[in-house]
Amino acid sequence: MTAPTGTGVDRALAALPEAKRELARMLLAARSPVPARPAPRSGAGPVPATALQARLLRRERLGTCGSSGTGSHAVRLTGRLDTGRLREALTGVLARHEALRCRITEPPDGGGPLLTVDEEPCLRLTRTDLAHLTPTARREAVGAQLAESAATPLSLESGRTSAFRLLTLGPDDHVLVLASHLGVFDGWSSGVFLTDLATGYREGTGSLAPPELQLPDHADWQRRWLASPDGAAELADRRAAFAGTPPAPRAPGGFERGHVPVRMDRGPGSALDAGLALGAAAGATPFMTLVAALAVVLARRDGTTGAVVGTPAAGRFAGPLEGAVGQFTTVVPIRVDLSGRPSFTEILHRTRTAVADALSHQRLPVDELFTAGTQPYDVLFALHNYPAVSLGLPGIEVGQLPGPPAHHLELYSTDPAATTACFGLVERDGEIGGTAEFNRRAAGPGDVTALLGGVEDVLARAAASPGTTP
Repeated sequence: MTAPTGTGVDRALAALPEAKRELARMLLAARSPVPARPAPRSGAGPVPATALQARLLRRERLGTCGSSGTGSHAVRLTGRLDTGRLREALTGVLARHEALRCRITEPPDGGGPLLTVDEEPCLRLTRTDLAHLTPTARREAVGAQLAESAATPLSLESGRTSAFRLLTLGPDDHVLVLASHLGVFDGWSSGVFLTDLATGYREGTGSLAPPELQLPDHADWQRRWLASPDGAAELADRRAAFAGTPPAPRAPGGFERGHVPVRMDRGPGSALDAGLALGAAAGATPFMTLVAALAVVLARRDGTTGAVVGTPAAGRFAGPLEGAVGQFTTVVPIRVDLSGRPSFTEILHRTRTAVADALSHQRLPVDELFTAGTQPYDVLFALHNYPAVSLGLPGIEVGQLPGPPAHHLELYSTDPAATTACFGLVERDGEIGGTAEFNRRAAGPGDVTALLGGVEDVLARAAASPGTTP
């Protein structure tokens, strides 16, 4: 007879009924020291949903989420497309990433929501032929399909978290539209998804091995780490750091979404170009320089000697998470101290320190850091740097299509009624621009664009006289 292999614990677990085996593994994992970074979870059973997912689920059930739970992306595929191969590749990507097969369930014992991974992928793909329309009508129809996709009701609870549309514009001209629930899919995920889709299309789905870490691994780790001595201590310290900062006031009328396009000119001799050059000389990135100037604008507006700016952070602080589809984003508060009438050069140095300090705490979910309407910022600011995706599809030219304005303000804000504006900017083609979401109950489009105008004004004055107080 061959002696049993494995440890005594392994043998004991194997002897348990299957129904109790996963529970035993979870209990053992809870007693083990929690690493500072996510690691593969033990077993494949349900894990607690992330703090952000729990918030989105609450809003979903209250009916206050609307289409804000949906992100929409589109690519144009020009060339001879094998639609059967595309369908197989889409199914392969769903099979590779557990985030795309998740649903939120409530345990019978009344505990917190659990993240459950469905075994088999479910591809929801509709096809629409627009080839018979005139060119003008086709363009309008594509725009309508994109808007409709972004408004598609998706659901964490039902597991319907993705939906695809393939629009045929001609024999060698197609548009692929992806709608995804923001509870399982962040901005970084679009690059991961499209890269895997191209690989699966070129090389077959057998080439798509699962990533080392998945969204449920992160969710399992997050809850256990927050409950561990190290996680609880970091959360307590960070809460104490903002204990004296007043919460952002809630708009009397609550929240109503608005969008306004925004841009900042980076042309030669522009205030932005001169200000960013000043920041670079002080060792500040463009993001740090813009946050420094925005802090000055907000402090002037509020009559304070400092400002807190919220910024979305990728949350992929463990390298293996970079290859996973999922929602890992959190918001980190950046507090810039403007006391003592500092010069803009000094403000840049303070902002560098503040940004580095804030990002070092991005393991902490903002929903745990600020609860019950206590967020200390009313403006969110992001300068996105998602990696460019080069899709090599045989015989097919791939182009990105601009989608509808994002619905991210509620994703990034624990209390949308306390948020005035959310700037999502991208640096491209010599300018910085994008779309700002704002709360119509708190501000108008002019108020939002005036904030960026104020940033350019601060940078212009600082570039002319960097040693003086802006």
